[in-house]
Amino acid sequence: MNSKNITKYLIACSLCCGGAAAFTACADWDDHYEANSALLDSQHKTLWQNIQENENLKEFASLLKKANYDAVLNTSQTYTVWAPLDGSFDYDKLSQLSEERLLKEFIENHIARNNYPASGAVNQRVYTINEKMMYFGGQQGYSIQGVSIARPNLASDNGTVHLLQGKIPFVQNIYESLNNYDYPIDSVSNFFHSYDIKKLNEQKSVPGPTLNGEITYLDSIFDEHNELFNIYWAYANREDSNYSMIIPTNEAWIKAKETVSKYFHYLPSFEFMENTSTGADKLKKTIKIKDTNYLQDSIVNLMLTSNLFYNNNLYDNKKLSTLETGGVLQCDSLYSTVASKIYSEDAARLFENAIRVDKSNGIAWITDSLRMRTWSYWNPEIIVEAENTQMLSSTVNVYDAPEREYVVDGTQNPEIQGRISKNTYVRVQPISSSTNPGVVYYLPNVRSTTYSIYVVMVPAHITSTIGDNKPNRFSVSMGYADATGTNDDGNRKWVVESNFVTDTTKIDTVYVGDFTFPMAYAGTGDYYPYLRINSAVTSRERLNYDRVLRIDCIILRPKELDDYLKEHPDYKYDTGLY
Repeated sequence: MNSKNITKYLIACSLCCGGAAAFTACADWDDHYEANSALLDSQHKTLWQNIQENENLKEFASLLKKANYDAVLNTSQTYTVWAPLDGSFDYDKLSQLSEERLLKEFIENHIARNNYPASGAVNQRVYTINEKMMYFGGQQGYSIQGVSIARPNLASDNGTVHLLQGKIPFVQNIYESLNNYDYPIDSVSNFFHSYDIKKLNEQKSVPGPTLNGEITYLDSIFDEHNELFNIYWAYANREDSNYSMIIPTNEAWIKAKETVSKYFHYLPSFEFMENTSTGADKLKKTIKIKDTNYLQDSIVNLMLTSNLFYNNNLYDNKKLSTLETGGVLQCDSLYSTVASKIYSEDAARLFENAIRVDKSNGIAWITDSLRMRTWSYWNPEIIVEAENTQMLSSTVNVYDAPEREYVVDGTQNPEIQGRISKNTYVRVQPISSSTNPGVVYYLPNVRSTTYSIYVVMVPAHITSTIGDNKPNRFSVSMGYADATGTNDDGNRKWVVESNFVTDTTKIDTVYVGDFTFPMAYAGTGDYYPYLRINSAVTSRERLNYDRVLRIDCIILRPKELDDYLKEHPDYKYDTGLY
């Protein structure tokens, strides 16, 4: 109502005022006018001034002052503040928090950028300063995130204050819950936070006075980043995500770390063969590791945390959303965010005795033991596909480079049992009818552990019955660094002294022995041990054996997995073969 209209209304009121009743009516208007005057006065004050002067917001004002947020709300920046009334929240408990927690969990949980008035029908999603998404809505009565607004729309020069009948609950996201407030999880927390990076966002920050030629900021907004999010494809700090994270207690972390560390024993120096063919062209060099303890600790920590995240929106992972503490997970399989596939038996183990704690972007599962199969996470089966030329170190007595052969649906001889990995193998042709061909393959990501080693061989009649289908007779030797770091270029036969003969009726997975590597190669770079496969047919045996080698792949199966499979032949795990 403008000044002319107010004047006309006052004249009309005075003319009709007569007796006590008329006087009361005029008094009612005066009260109304005074209230609106106060409202108009608030519009010329900042948010901080209006909060500070409000008799019902003394506790809220005190906490703002403690966190130095009074200066922020006293600037020209526009904000909306949902201010809890005195006595409606746990003031004493909040006042004991550190400034960092007070800001993150309370103050920034009640303030949003821009102006959000309560007028008419409201149905909005609002992001507060701490990047939490809130539902602000109503029509005659308003609320935010389920908390009723006692008095809306205290207009200010730089925004609006809504008076709340309680505080807005702060719900941590998964990444925020990596602290030691409620559970003893500082081991995993410290590791993750060691990768935190904060960069000042100058556009969003509120500038303050310039001191010594540099701009200071009243409200410093930082963009937070953690490189592990990219490594694990798990953005656990994003409010619009939906993850499950298995979070080990300190007890679980220490126990698992002792187990994993055994697989990553490094030597300060070791010999590596750049060329592993026989003859004078062998190139040996010494590799040195500056700090083996640091390398081991870094690798082990990455291994421990690499399969902790699961996207609740994908595949059978969706069943994690309804799993409760003490429940038994029933699913076909789970996929971690780094694409590890865990079948039902092992998936159910992961959540045994774990405590479910709901977060704003998913679920934290607190566990006192990382119930993970060592071969599924930390010491996996290693498969070298023979057609992978990057792993082929050299050839000996070979007519040409090993030739890829493909087996597609319908072309395999039905009389041959088994299946070829990736539908591809290599054929190694000898340089002459009197020589034995050989190939050497590097073995990547080897741990310091015992492997049961297999060579998968393909019979000649895999796609055709033309010609002889003779078995292969071959030998295997290893090139590796021993406990002193010395590599003698494959002159060791380790525990195997005899040659191996293949079965021509099937794709033959030939067990060639167990072998324990004294050191870990995983994490050292492109430095690997290697396996040499040689045809071992004498001139007198030419009529009985085929010198042409047809190799599907090499399998290094962790000994503990190999033993488990013998005891549990129906056990299902992700081999990665097909």
